[in-house]
Amino acid sequence: MSGQGLSFVTSDDVELIYDDEGVGRTFLFLHGYGCRRGHWEYQRQALLDADHRVIALDLRGHGDSQKPPHGQTIARMGQDVRELISALDLDQVTLVGHSMGVSVSLAMFMISGSDRIERFVYIDQSPKIINDEHWHWGVKGVNWSNADDCVNFRIKWSNEDQEPPLPPGSAMAEEPWATFDHAAVSKLFLNHFVSDWRDVLPRIPVPTWVVTSRFTNYYHSDGMEWVAKQIPISRFTIFEQSGHQPHVSEAVEFNRQLLEFCALPTSVTTEH
Repeated sequence: MSGQGLSFVTSDDVELIYDDEGVGRTFLFLHGYGCRRGHWEYQRQALLDADHRVIALDLRGHGDSQKPPHGQTIARMGQDVRELISALDLDQVTLVGHSMGVSVSLAMFMISGSDRIERFVYIDQSPKIINDEHWHWGVKGVNWSNADDCVNFRIKWSNEDQEPPLPPGSAMAEEPWATFDHAAVSKLFLNHFVSDWRDVLPRIPVPTWVVTSRFTNYYHSDGMEWVAKQIPISRFTIFEQSGHQPHVSEAVEFNRQLLEFCALPTSVTTEH
């Protein structure tokens, strides 16, 4: 997924860029903070080879999409996704979110429900990032006393260097995190940190695959399993050789399980 992509303008006049390839079952991919649509490179060809349609969006403030000063909230991004689904007249969509892309998906569910979504893939994201006396499964080490320092990178809280290395040559491995313009979306990052989507989980009516990894530096596996247990129809998987990006680190196995999940009947029994 590279090049200029296709263009879509939201209801608040922001141009978003996306790729749309193939035919068949539709997969819509939403990346995480600081990432872009090209980071789904390992899923793209595998799904096209399996005769599926692959759509990957650069969220506002990311990739080739516009970076406006307004609309920098997870809720607005959820609305962006709903508008794209409507504009393309998509139906029976498998929605795949990674990290912040999960939160964007949950925001869409909260605002406009799950209409046109058939399945949901939820990759390594807590529904509440900041830990407090009642919640201990947010990002490791982040709490209300240090949240401002974390959001503004005055302290080191993200420890990707402690995770297994990403595959050489992958887009995520080759693009330094420091090249992303954090200042352009600082309001978005703060909103991402302070949001709480826990009450959305029990109201997700579609089969959901919750994915985490043994070596993710962000989240506790117990917390991710808790997420799966809140969702009525769900399955839960821990990838044993990955960090925060199992769809990159263990792409072959991730893709195999993704296709298996999508082949199950929508009334699939919960599996934890």
